[in-house]
Amino acid sequence: MLRLLDPPPGEPLWAGGATPLGCLRGVDHRQAAWRPAARRHSIWEFVLHVAYWKYAVRRKLEGSEKRGFPRTPSNWPRLPDPADAAAWKDDRALLRDEHRRLVEAVRAFDPARLDERPPDGRSYRYADYLFGIVTHDAYHVAQIQLVKRLYQSRS
Repeated sequence: MLRLLDPPPGEPLWAGGATPLGCLRGVDHRQAAWRPAARRHSIWEFVLHVAYWKYAVRRKLEGSEKRGFPRTPSNWPRLPDPADAAAWKDDRALLRDEHRRLVEAVRAFDPARLDERPPDGRSYRYADYLFGIVTHDAYHVAQIQLVKRLYQSRS
């Protein structure tokens, strides 16, 4: 699971796809903020959404209290104003930090507990959260890759 979440440098994912961090190489703040259509998400919004869910799953694994995600609303945060190069750099750093913290939490997590459920009253097991975050990453990476191609082919 850890190799799917955070493949070693130079080793692509089994499907050959990029990671949420890797797919952002070369994306500037203008491309990140661009929307392919009205009421469709931008790359930047996907980045913040992915960062939030890494934060949420990490909290489950650590058993930590909700301390508040640094952007609002948490699940689909608004773009900063101004949505400039400095803000894009900050939000990529947020994703990088949340990813690193999640990887640390996964490494520290006892695999014997994978079939347990967090004490929050929900029916999901820790294994469900781990599989969920890996598939969530893959899903949104594919969307980011598609938006990148649409941006390049816009007229």
